[in-house]
Amino acid sequence: MTRALALGVLLALLAATPARSGWTGGGTSEVKLDGDGKAWLVHATLDGKVSGVFLIDTGATYCILTPSTARRLNLPPGPMQAEMHTANGPVHVPVVQVPTIDVGGNRARDVTAVVHNAVEAPLAGILGLSYLDNFQYSIDPKKRVLRLH
Repeated sequence: MTRALALGVLLALLAATPARSGWTGGGTSEVKLDGDGKAWLVHATLDGKVSGVFLIDTGATYCILTPSTARRLNLPPGPMQAEMHTANGPVHVPVVQVPTIDVGGNRARDVTAVVHNAVEAPLAGILGLSYLDNFQYSIDPKKRVLRLH
C-alpha cells in the first residue's frame, strides 16, 4: 500500500511540474532592471510583437499574463486550468502557451503561462520560473541587472 501511495505522490508531483521550455537564444547576459530593490521589473517581448514591463517573481511557478496582455497576443485559453493560491483563496485560471518570451535577447520558446489579473497596468504580467528556469539566473542588486546564462 505504501509503495502504491508513494508512486501516486511521485506521479502527482511530476504532473504538477511545469515542462521546460525550449531555449533558443543567448543575447546579452546582463539585462537592466528597474525597481527599488524590493521588487524588480524587466522589459520583455512576447511572440515578437507585444512588449511590456514584467515583475520578476522567482517564487512563481509560471509566468502570469494579465487578461489584457493575453488578448493583445490573441492567445486562446487552452483546455488546461491551473490552481493559483491567492490571498483570497484558490482560484482556477486558464493555461496558455506563449510562443516566445524574449528578455534582452535571451529567448525561450513555448513558455507555459497562466492568465490572471494578479497585477495591474502598467505591468503586463509576472515573469516566473516557466521562463527563468530556461537559464541560470541571478539578480545583482548593486548593478541593478538580471544575469541570464
